[in-house]
This record gives sequence, structure tokens and C-alpha cells, in this order.
Amino acid sequence: MSRNKVELKELLLRLNSGENIAEVKEEARALLERISPKELSEAEQELINEGLPETELRHLCEAHIEAMAEELTALKAEVEVGHPLQILIAEHDEILKVLTRLEEVNRAIQKLDSYDTNNFIFDELKEIAYLLLETENHHKREEEALFPEVDQTGVTGPTRIMKMEHEDLWPRKERIDYLAQHVEGIDFDDFREELNQQAEYLILTLRDHIFKENYILYPTAKEVIPEDRWEEIKRNSDEIGYCSFTPIRVDRKN
Repeated sequence: MSRNKVELKELLLRLNSGENIAEVKEEARALLERISPKELSEAEQELINEGLPETELRHLCEAHIEAMAEELTALKAEVEVGHPLQILIAEHDEILKVLTRLEEVNRAIQKLDSYDTNNFIFDELKEIAYLLLETENHHKREEEALFPEVDQTGVTGPTRIMKMEHEDLWPRKERIDYLAQHVEGIDFDDFREELNQQAEYLILTLRDHIFKENYILYPTAKEVIPEDRWEEIKRNSDEIGYCSFTPIRVDRKN
């Protein structure tokens, strides 16, 4: 294991030991500025191979995001319109907008005392819930078209973490959709409380998830996947299909 990876492992153990997180993250940022997303992914892979649970890698991902603020800008400049990564990044932008809408709608509903069929806010919640379910098409393309190509290079750590989070997020999306569709039949105080719980968790976790993919997974994928494999990834993505909110400019077939 290289010196950088040894340092990463030590920092990760400290991040999960209860030590002052702010101080350790500052050291992590200094180290992460010297390494590429690929090196980080390789270090994560070695740690997983040694038996470290994927859940414990989240602190390192957070520190990496803070250190690599310019990574996404560079990646966007490298990929042309219609490239699988460009499409996924564009969809991330749209998903973040949906999360902002959910945040605003939830905040408004928390101020209400009862359900009102004439209040448009509940229709807005239904539309947001639909779009959240639509994000599964985005995740499916990642898991079936992109992730296997990354795994093929031997870097499986980042994709395993992202798959784990996809599985964690899906029941939350389903529950928000259920609440949106059945608000009339649920005690309003119970509805409001659960909506707040599910929305706050989903917003925080999915935003964090998107940042990790933008700053760690996608740059790693661009670096490790051979150039001649991207056309196949695009074909597989086209076959799976896109989301209703996928920007038209991505040159999609569906």
C-alpha cells in the first residue's frame, strides 16, 4: 500500500474513532488535495478488501468532497453533450431541484393544521413524489450500465457504497409517494410528522449521495474506464431508458 493510502487508512480510522472530526477533516483535505479520485477509490477498495464496512467510508467521502470542489467543473469540461456521464450529471442537477421543491413543500405543510383538498400544496407533493420515483431510472442506468464497467477495472468500492445508498433511499421515496396519495385517509398530525421525517432524511441523504457521485465516482469512472467502452455504456443506457426530467439536450433516444 502506498504512503498516501496508508495515510488515508489512518485518517479514516480516526474519523470513525470519535476524535475531533473538524480537525481530522482538515488533515484529510490536505491529503486529498494531493491525490486523484482514482487513488481514493483504490484506497477505499483496499480498505474494503481488508474488511472495513462500506458504511464507515462515508466520512472519508465527505472529506474528499470538501477537498475536491473543482473536480466536477473539470469533468463537465471533459465530456461532450450526450456522453453517459454528461447525462447523469445533468439529471443530478434536475434531481437537486426536485429536492429543493420537496424541502419547500414539506416546510409549508408543517405549518398547516389540517388537510384541505383545495390547497395546491398537496398536488405539488404528489408531483414531487412521482419525480422521486422517476429517479430510479437514473439509478438503474448507473447500476446496470456504468457500475459494471467500473467494477471490471477492479475498483468496486465506490459502486458498492452507491448501490447500498440506492437501496436505502428507495423505501423512503415509496413512502413519500404513499403519503402523498393517501393523505386524506391518514390522521393529519401523523401524516405531517412522518412526511417531515421521511423528507428530511431523503433530502439530506440524496444530496450527499449526488455529491459523492459527482466528485468521486464519476471522475473515477472517467479515468478508469477505457475510452472504447463508453459507446457500449451509452447503448445500454439508451436501452434502459431515461427519466421524464432528463434534459432534452442530452441527445437521448427515448
